[in-house]
Amino acid sequence: MSEPLELHIARKTYRGAEGGTVEAVRDLSLAFDSGRFTALIGPSGCGKTTSLRILAGLDHDFEGRVKLPADTRIGFVFQEPRLLPWRTVIDNIRLVLDAPDTADLTPLIDELGLSGMERKFPTELSLGLARRVALARALAIAPDLLILDEPFTSLDETTALRLRQMVLTAWKRRHTTAILVTHNIREALQLADRIILLAPSPARVVADLGIGLPQEERTEAFVEEMRTKMVRDWPGLVA
Repeated sequence: MSEPLELHIARKTYRGAEGGTVEAVRDLSLAFDSGRFTALIGPSGCGKTTSLRILAGLDHDFEGRVKLPADTRIGFVFQEPRLLPWRTVIDNIRLVLDAPDTADLTPLIDELGLSGMERKFPTELSLGLARRVALARALAIAPDLLILDEPFTSLDETTALRLRQMVLTAWKRRHTTAILVTHNIREALQLADRIILLAPSPARVVADLGIGLPQEERTEAFVEEMRTKMVRDWPGLVA
């Protein structure tokens, strides 16, 4: 996939809990270059997840347009693993495949450290392992676009760091286009080569930052320096 992905949401509304119409997104235009790792950061409720659901074709109830190359394969890792509890790990991964019985998933299973767990059920897994299975399911289709909606939420830092490294390694091996939604600025600075900062709802772009240093060269000192600068420049939007 060499063409950029384009998303323009003129207006997206939904019905509020107390009735009435809530405007989630207005006049938001984003373009994602092929092969880049982009992070969307913004306060809760600013429309990050809504925007990505529209981009992925999971929400058609909006005013605007989405431009994707024909036959774009999309792998989506949701905030929760969303594994079927009555299916084994391997069967949960196979769910997304057109020919599940003939696919060789061994390399993917090995890559994500799931060897020996293929026959376990989701209730037997820790949250960290369940998140790995969700990532494996998204990667199994060899996606052109990998969407990650806060996939590290509620994990302890050691587990989250291990999973972030797996995501980064998988992205580098596949050269896919990746989009991450996160509240964690350190996480974005560790993974992404582009950070888009969104304002509170209705979402709008406040900043679009390129991170020129390769991920493997980003030290903790570099990440902390960049985070401090962003907190200073955009107080209240990042932490």
